Amino acid sequence: MSLTESMTRLCGEIVAGRVARLGFVRDLGHEVASMKAGFRQAHHEMAQRSKADRQDFVEALGLGVASLRAEFRRAHKDMARKSRAERRAATDRLKKTVGARRREFALDLAGAHRIWFGPSPAELKAKAEAERRAKEAAERQRRAAESRAKEKARPAAAREAGEKAGGPGKKKG
Repeated sequence: MSLTESMTRLCGEIVAGRVARLGFVRDLGHEVASMKAGFRQAHHEMAQRSKADRQDFVEALGLGVASLRAEFRRAHKDMARKSRAERRAATDRLKKTVGARRREFALDLAGAHRIWFGPSPAELKAKAEAERRAKEAAERQRRAAESRAKEKARPAAAREAGEKAGGPGKKKG
C-alpha cells in the first residue's frame, strides 16, 4: 500500500469519523432535547398532580379544621351552660347559707340588745295590746259563762213560757 492510498484511506476515515461524530452529536442533541422535553412534560404533569393533591389536602384540612372548630364551639357552649348552672346553684346555696347566718346573727344581736336595753317601745306596745286582748277575751268568756249559768238556773217552766211568749224577755212598748 502506498502512502497516497494510506493517506486517502486515512483522510476518508477522518471525514467518515467527522461525519459520524457530527451525526452522533446531532443525534445526541436530539435525544437530549427529547429527554429534556420528556422531563419538562413529566415535571409539568407531576406539578399538576401535586397541585391538585395539595389543593385536595388543603380543602380536606379546612373541612377538618371547620368541623373541629364547630365541635369545640359545641363543647364550649355545653361547658359554659353547665358551668353557669353550677355557679348559679353555688350562688343560691351561698345566698341561703349567708341569709340564714345573717338572720341568726340578727336574732342573736336583737336578743342581746333586748337583754341589755330591755324590750323596745314597739315590743312593749305589742305586749300591752296582747294583754288587753287577752283580758277582753277572758271577760267575754266570763260573761258567756254567767249567761249560761243563769239560763240553767232559771226554772224550766219559765223558760217554756218565755219561749211561747216569743222570746226570753218582755218587750217594752
